[in-house]
Amino acid sequence: MKRYLYNYQTILRFSSPVSRHFFRLRCVPCENSCQQLHKQALFVHPSDGVTHETDTWGNPIQYGNRIDPHDSFVFVSIGEADLSPYQLPDKEPTPLFLLPSKLTTATDSMVEIAQAFTQKSALSQACALSTWVYQHMHYQPGSTQSSTTAAEALAQGKGVCQDYAHILLALCRTAHIPARYVNGFMEGEGATHAWVEVYDQSAWWGIDPTNNRQIEWGYIKLSHGRDAEDCPVNRGVFTGTATQTAEIRVIVEEL
Repeated sequence: MKRYLYNYQTILRFSSPVSRHFFRLRCVPCENSCQQLHKQALFVHPSDGVTHETDTWGNPIQYGNRIDPHDSFVFVSIGEADLSPYQLPDKEPTPLFLLPSKLTTATDSMVEIAQAFTQKSALSQACALSTWVYQHMHYQPGSTQSSTTAAEALAQGKGVCQDYAHILLALCRTAHIPARYVNGFMEGEGATHAWVEVYDQSAWWGIDPTNNRQIEWGYIKLSHGRDAEDCPVNRGVFTGTATQTAEIRVIVEEL
């Protein structure tokens, strides 16, 4: 077991004051058989109160509101996490993780790619598909949007971690491997990161196609779902005509 410190910060600035701001966050790590939290704390400002619940997939969510006018919104999630090697036992995954979603529908050419890989186990096949994605994609921030599909990202051959994950999800599901999108933190400094969990031998295993590795240590999970639309870190609505900018910083380091 290893212990990691995590520090997640987001600062939203509005071009003019907004009011009646209702928000839903997924910025507190989940707890499971290989991830336990210590000294966990969440700071949200300004806020009239925060409620903690879980979503459809069992992910922790934090929601609340701020009615009075404000021109910035800050939320900080900090703590320590004890991690075991990445393996999440599960008796039987929902069939939904075998079905294409809005952002992970495979094209005919992607079906042909998936069928070309015939490794002995689902995990080894998913790792081989991850290597294929890594070799055929170029990491380029700003080249895609949150609504970019796996097919669109693969067609242009560039994208970010969300796109790498969506492409791998599409390939795995086409190959009849249950797979789900994961949002979280990765050891180092930067922003949030996306990876994939695949189901094999009664457990979920983590694969990071952006860095072409099967995950063992250094990844702190926030949430999972069918694709990125199921687990955004921040989603909200407000009254006002302001535009907004975001500053995001994540630090994860082993203690």
